[in-house]
Amino acid sequence: MSAPKERNDLKSFVTSRPVAVLMIFTAAVVFGFFSYGRLPVNLMPELSYPTLTIRTEYPGAAPEEVENDISRLIEEAVGVIGGLRNLSSVSRAEVSDVILEFSWDTKMSDATQDVLERLDSVFLPTEAKRPLILHFDPSLDPVMELSLAGTGDAFEGDEGLRRLRRLADRQVKRQLEPVKGVAAVRVKGGLEEEIHVLLEEEALRRTGVSIQQVINRLRQENINLAGGTIQEGRTEYLVRTLNEFKDLEQIQETIIATVDGREVRVSDLGRVLRANRDRQLVTRTNGSESVQLEIFKEADANMVALSKRIRTVLGDWKPGDEEDEDARGLAARLNKEEDAQLQLVADRSGFIESSINEVRNTAVLGGLLAVLVLFFFLRDVRTTLIIAVSIPLSLLMTFAPMNLLGTSLNIMSLGGLALGIGMLVDSSIVVLESIHRCRSEGD
Repeated sequence: MSAPKERNDLKSFVTSRPVAVLMIFTAAVVFGFFSYGRLPVNLMPELSYPTLTIRTEYPGAAPEEVENDISRLIEEAVGVIGGLRNLSSVSRAEVSDVILEFSWDTKMSDATQDVLERLDSVFLPTEAKRPLILHFDPSLDPVMELSLAGTGDAFEGDEGLRRLRRLADRQVKRQLEPVKGVAAVRVKGGLEEEIHVLLEEEALRRTGVSIQQVINRLRQENINLAGGTIQEGRTEYLVRTLNEFKDLEQIQETIIATVDGREVRVSDLGRVLRANRDRQLVTRTNGSESVQLEIFKEADANMVALSKRIRTVLGDWKPGDEEDEDARGLAARLNKEEDAQLQLVADRSGFIESSINEVRNTAVLGGLLAVLVLFFFLRDVRTTLIIAVSIPLSLLMTFAPMNLLGTSLNIMSLGGLALGIGMLVDSSIVVLESIHRCRSEGD
């Protein structure tokens, strides 16, 4: 008897206190309206993909050795883990990848712990490095890609590519990393500077100095060490020994050993020159070599909002614009001061915005069509207006609990809201028909 009594109390409260009910609904709508602007926008909801990759590096090994000495041993060890659906491996030169696919109901934290325990029982070759466990996560892909290319004669040849790389590392990267939501900025392409010490075999044989001696001596001379602390009153100073090479001449004058009372320097054994690291890839923009920057977002960052902040830092600028350079952002400053062109070449947020807008517009259009169909069948303006007002108010009130629960605006959540509009229309018709029947009976 308590449940019907509670329902009657609720009915009497709603019907006898319209002002209070109106204020409650108004507050819910206001909270929903402000929550809508705070909801993050993503393409899909956060998913934990049940996939693990065990990557093991085996320097100097051929694919067949990698398969026999690494991949097969790991497969035999992890193949008995519970919840495993598929096990495969890819063995290539110096690298082994063992891919484990689990069922969707598997708790990945427990699966990772089981894999670690199984790997502890595997005895790999001493030359192999420690296996790494990699999780597949699409959010780890770069959300934006920038291109930095030279537009003047100063960027011709190897020196130009080295200059582009310095600009990307020292200016562009440092400007983008502090942006809210940016986890990391990775620079690719160009030429990375490196100091080469080219030793002559005849000089080493004549002096009796080995290559390892040269390496060890250079490593000892090019280092910064902590030298303890000095306390003066209440102030404590950290003492450091700064001993890094500042130019090529210091490297050339480094003493490697003393042979027959004579100091043997690096310049006596070979040459020291400024060169580049071995290139792993070449990046091009519009057919010309360039440097690319990949921007990665933090795990809980809003991709669309991050894209807007990055665009603000870059500035909405294209070659040929004539407005004030100081107001055009990083891209304009680089073009003016360094004669380099920085442009956006890829942005995942554009696809997300278009997809979300398409779903949102479809939901709005579906609601309007539902109202028109209702009016066509009911032929009653008052009843149709009641349903037409209830649809947007109900949607606005839904955004408040979504914000509290940390749900994002994505294809799945907006699709659910679109389906909810249809259910809302059906429920409204049933309620209105019941009210109409009760009123016709004299209630």
